[in-house]
Amino acid sequence: MASFDSINYSIRPSKSVQRGIVFEGLRRIANKIDLDNAVYIGFGSIWFTDFVQAHKILHIDDMVSIEANDIGFRRATFNKEYRTISVMEGRASARLPDVLAIDGYNARPWVVWLDYDCALNEEIVEDMQWVLANAPPSSVVLFTFSANATQTAYGKPRNRPDRVRALLGDVVPDELSKDACEKETLPTTLAGLVSDFLKSEAADAARPGGFIDAFRLPYLDSVAMVTVGGILPAREDTASVRAMVADASWGGIVDEIIEAPPMTLREIATLQAELPAVAELTRARIQELGFDLHERQIRSFQNYYKYLPSFAEIVA
Repeated sequence: MASFDSINYSIRPSKSVQRGIVFEGLRRIANKIDLDNAVYIGFGSIWFTDFVQAHKILHIDDMVSIEANDIGFRRATFNKEYRTISVMEGRASARLPDVLAIDGYNARPWVVWLDYDCALNEEIVEDMQWVLANAPPSSVVLFTFSANATQTAYGKPRNRPDRVRALLGDVVPDELSKDACEKETLPTTLAGLVSDFLKSEAADAARPGGFIDAFRLPYLDSVAMVTVGGILPAREDTASVRAMVADASWGGIVDEIIEAPPMTLREIATLQAELPAVAELTRARIQELGFDLHERQIRSFQNYYKYLPSFAEIVA
């Protein structure tokens, strides 16, 4: 079953946090490198949530959505939000070269977000390699994949280090342990190793500005997911882009899994009235307010409440 048949990607709370962090980062990147004439390339599915953000926030007009599912292709063509979105049918591996062949697209920066719903596999790795080798200068590239440790794609815990090494090669240390590939640790482990892989691939492709690691975002909705990405700057922009990402205010790299807590509208409103706060909210304070949450949920809410979506059901 295609993921669009079971998941509304526009309303997953942790996904919304991840998307908010990505587009806040992209907005800052656009102040350092020229994205005015950029092309947005991704998997819009039938929802086009990130495409709408790209148009509204980054003011990108020309966009390409790749859809492998035949029914999904028809539905995506019907549902595309703007006339400047082109929907291509097929797999990314087959259609990305066609995007590059579109008149003028090889001379314009790309914002590429290949948002897969499956586990990291050989095809995704090859797509990463192609993008790193072929995206024009000043492009921003992002890749999302599942880090669900229960999927057979990663194998049993004792076999996972070998599986990850088979996918990513020499960037994976020989001493990668089973503990680093357990259910709780696999997302952050993959985030770091895939970032190293992208740097290595950019070096192998002899990109003048290299690859600047800018996004490492493991997150958890119904399953664990990872978004990894960065910037392929022109040589003259490299120093300023590195300084931006190294600044303490850069939020695109997180050390723990983003897990937006499921909360009622009343709970959200009560906690938002406490924020922003100089000190961390405590569980004791939550209890004083009349309800309770786990410590990790409190920390996640305080860190990411600005990105959480608001939903309400209207009953006529």
